[in-house]
Amino acid sequence: MQVVLIEGDPLSSSTGWLAEKLAGHGFIACRETPDRCARERRTFDGSRAVVLDLGTGTGPAADHVRLIRRAGLEQPCLVLSAHDDWRDKIECLDAGADDYVVKPVRSEEVAARLRAMIRRASGNATDRFESGDLVLDLRVRCAWLADRCLDLTRNEFRLLRMFLLEPGKVMTHQEIHRQLYPDRADCSTNAIEVQIARLRRKIGRTRIRTIRGLGYRYFEEGIAPAIRFGAEVA
Repeated sequence: MQVVLIEGDPLSSSTGWLAEKLAGHGFIACRETPDRCARERRTFDGSRAVVLDLGTGTGPAADHVRLIRRAGLEQPCLVLSAHDDWRDKIECLDAGADDYVVKPVRSEEVAARLRAMIRRASGNATDRFESGDLVLDLRVRCAWLADRCLDLTRNEFRLLRMFLLEPGKVMTHQEIHRQLYPDRADCSTNAIEVQIARLRRKIGRTRIRTIRGLGYRYFEEGIAPAIRFGAEVA
C-alpha cells in the first residue's frame, strides 16, 4: 500500500529511516516536503494515508494538517511529533488529523496505526478479515481455513495480509517484492512465484489468480473482479 510521508527536511540524517522501515511492513512510502505537497495535489494520487513527520523548525503541525484538508484531500492522516503537549495534539486532531503519536516511536507501531486508519477509512475497523472459510487475525498474527489453524511462514502471512487488505486489486511483482524483501534491491520473479505457490497450497489454489505480465490478484466471492489489463489464469 502506498502512503505519502511528509518530512520537514528529507535530506537530514534523521529522516529516511521511517520510509525504509515501513517497506518491511508492506508500505510504499513516497517521501515529500510540505511545500511540494501544498503545490501539487497529484502527489497524493493512489495513496491510502498521509504521515506528517515534520520534526522541528517546520512550524506547527496543525498548520500542515489544515493545508492538506483545505486542498480537499481525504486520506487519513497520522502526525508524528516530538512535542509531548496535549494542546498540540488537540489542535492537530481538530485540524483534521486522524491520529497523533509522540516520538520516539517504533516503526511497528506506526505501521499498525496506519493499517488501523486505513481499515477505518475503508469501513472496516476490525483486525479480523474473513473471506469465505478463510480468516486472518492481525492482532494474534494467525490464520484459519475451515477452522483449522494454518502454519504460515512470515512471508506467507505478509502475502495473505496484503491480498486480504485489498481483495480484487492486481498486486504487481514490484509491490510483492517490496512486501517480502524490503532490504533487497532486486529479487527474481521465480522467488516470488515460489512464495505464491506455497501460500496457494495452504489456502487453496483458486483464491490467488495469476495475471500474466502484471502479477497476482486475490479472488473473493462476492467482489467484482478488478479491471484486467493482462491475461488471467488460475
